[in-house]
Amino acid sequence: MENYWDEFEYSKLKLLLNNEKVNSILDVRKGIKKMDEYFPISVELHLTDSCNLKCEWCTDKKLRQNGAVMDLQIIQQLFREFWQHGTGVTLEGGGEPTLHPDFHKVVEIGQSNSLDMGLITNGTVDISKSVPMLRWIRVSLDSSTREEYKKEKGVDCFEHVLENVEKMSKERDCERTFLGIGYVLTTRNQSSLIELVRRLDRIGVDYIYLRPVEEAADITPSLENLLDLRKELAELTSRTRIKYMLAVSDRIIDKNAGLPCIAHSLTSVIHANGDVALCEKRRGDGIILGNVHKSSFEELWISPYREQISQKLLQPECQNRCSACRVTGFNMIFEQLEKVHSKRFI
Repeated sequence: MENYWDEFEYSKLKLLLNNEKVNSILDVRKGIKKMDEYFPISVELHLTDSCNLKCEWCTDKKLRQNGAVMDLQIIQQLFREFWQHGTGVTLEGGGEPTLHPDFHKVVEIGQSNSLDMGLITNGTVDISKSVPMLRWIRVSLDSSTREEYKKEKGVDCFEHVLENVEKMSKERDCERTFLGIGYVLTTRNQSSLIELVRRLDRIGVDYIYLRPVEEAADITPSLENLLDLRKELAELTSRTRIKYMLAVSDRIIDKNAGLPCIAHSLTSVIHANGDVALCEKRRGDGIILGNVHKSSFEELWISPYREQISQKLLQPECQNRCSACRVTGFNMIFEQLEKVHSKRFI
C-alpha cells in the first residue's frame, strides 16, 4: 500500500466539512446568486516581501523590489476578522515570513484570537518557540544535498535548515502540529532524494510534498520521470513512518481545465503591502480586490467589484492565461456536483 500523506491526498474531502460554503458556491454556478459571500476557508497571508535566499526559479522575484512588511496593527485587525468567520491563515510569502521583525508576536496574536495557523518557511530562521502555536509547518527544502541547495537556493545553508527542522520536530506536540517538507522538483535536484527522505524520517518529519517547478520549462521534470519517482517513493515509504505526496495530475492541467472558476472563493491572498489578490496564479491578469489599509477584508470580500469579478470568472475564457492551479481540482468537483441527477439517492 502506498504511504500517501492523507491530509493532502484527500484534501478535497475537506469540502464535506464546509457545507454552507459548498452550497453557496453551487448557487453561484446555478445562477441563483451572483457571488459566494462566505469568507474563504483559508487565507494566504504574506508577512514580508524580503527573502534571504536567491532561488533561481522563484516566481516572486518582482516582489523583492517592494520591500513591503505588513503592519502589526493591520495583522491584528485581519486576525480578528478571520476568527469571527472561522477562516484559517497560512503565513507565507511573498518573501520569507519568519523575517518579519515581529514574527513571533504575529503568531502569538493569532493564538490569542484562537486562529488555526499554518506556516510555509524556508527554515533558515530558528522559530522553535513559535512551533507549538501552529497547526502545521512546511519547510521548503527543494534540494537533497548541500551542493544542490547551493545551486538551487544561491546560499550554503542546507545543513543549517535541517538542524532547524530537527528543532521544530522536538518542540512540537505531534498531535497538535504537523511537520512537513516542501520540495519543488527540477531536473537537477533529485540526486539523493531517496536518501533525504530516509533522513527526514529519522528526524521525525511527517511528510514530504513534492511538485514540479512552475514556469521554468527548461528544468521541469517529464511526466515519465515523475511517475518513476512516485514508484520509488511508494516502495520506500511502505517501510517508513514518513508519508509523501507527489503532485502530478493537477500540475499538468492549465487554463482551469476550460471550466468556470467558481472555486476561487475557497481562498484568497493578502500581500505584504496590503493588496488583497483573488488568486496567486493569475500573474498575467492579476485581480486585486483592494487594500486592507483602506478597507476591512470583509468590505472587500462582499464588494460590488468582487461580485463583478465573480460573474466574470464564470466565463471559461477568463482562465486562458492561468497556469496550473490547485483550485482547478475543486472546480472539477463542483462541475461534477452541479450535474448530479440523483442527489437524493445513495
